[in-house]
Amino acid sequence: SKSLFNVSKRYISVGETIPHANLKLVEWKNGEYATTVLDSHSAFANQRVILIGYPGAFTPSCENVHLPEYIKRAAELKADGTDKIFAMSVNDPFVVGAFAKKLEAGDAITWIADGNGEFTKALDAGVDLSGAALGYRSRRFTMIIENKKVVEFNDEKGPQMTDLSRVVSVLTQLGKLKKKK
Repeated sequence: SKSLFNVSKRYISVGETIPHANLKLVEWKNGEYATTVLDSHSAFANQRVILIGYPGAFTPSCENVHLPEYIKRAAELKADGTDKIFAMSVNDPFVVGAFAKKLEAGDAITWIADGNGEFTKALDAGVDLSGAALGYRSRRFTMIIENKKVVEFNDEKGPQMTDLSRVVSVLTQLGKLKKKK
């Protein structure tokens, strides 16, 4: 029997530096979403960033649970030492902007519209959902990245969602990182 999704066998790991890629950022500026291009190393340099990978805009779990909880608790995440929250999917910037607007995310999250999956592939964080007519997508995951290095990686290894990639797990990890310093 053919699997609904196929996952890469090699993943980026804790301790590794994120790869170079041009990112299309969808950011809240002056009351609307604007798209800019920035190199990944510049985007993740000299700060603590939470990177949320999600399979797609307007998909049920992403829209109703996964991303809303990060938007709702963004101030709490930032109070625990996070400088920026990025959410990435293999969607074009128009779809990502419409999704962010529907979620009323404002400036809580900076969105990465990885339309061709280039950064997702460079991270080796993709999944083939062709069996569900969705094509190549990002797996559901979260990373805590400090100055371009992965310090925590919560990988669902597919599109499904458990507590592993939810905001409560990231808040727990941030608390542990705070105690280490």
